[in-house]
Amino acid sequence: MIVALLVMTLAGVIVVTLGWLGLQGKLPRNHVAGIRTPYTMRSDETWYATHRHGGPILIFAGVAAVSAGLALVPFAAAGAVSDSLTAATALAMAAVLLMAALGSWLIGTRRARAELEAR
Repeated sequence: MIVALLVMTLAGVIVVTLGWLGLQGKLPRNHVAGIRTPYTMRSDETWYATHRHGGPILIFAGVAAVSAGLALVPFAAAGAVSDSLTAATALAMAAVLLMAALGSWLIGTRRARAELEAR
């Protein structure tokens, strides 16, 4: 079960990195990482606007996942917590990251559309 925690902690680090790069405008439009929808892939302008608005949500969720993982990994490695608690924590971390991905897409796209239409 400790492997699941480590994987989710690493996923949290990746999500924080993607959120930070998106917020800073340093995540180039690509087909591998980021908020990839027909709307965001339409142009660099829509890509960067969506990631600028969705980035903070990804950063917050990624930090939460990393914090939970780092808090529990030492105890799980020592056998001080049950496998069921470790599994539940890993599932909760996955749920937080999934909800953040959906939230960053929804809010990022909505705010980007409003920003770009106001121009």
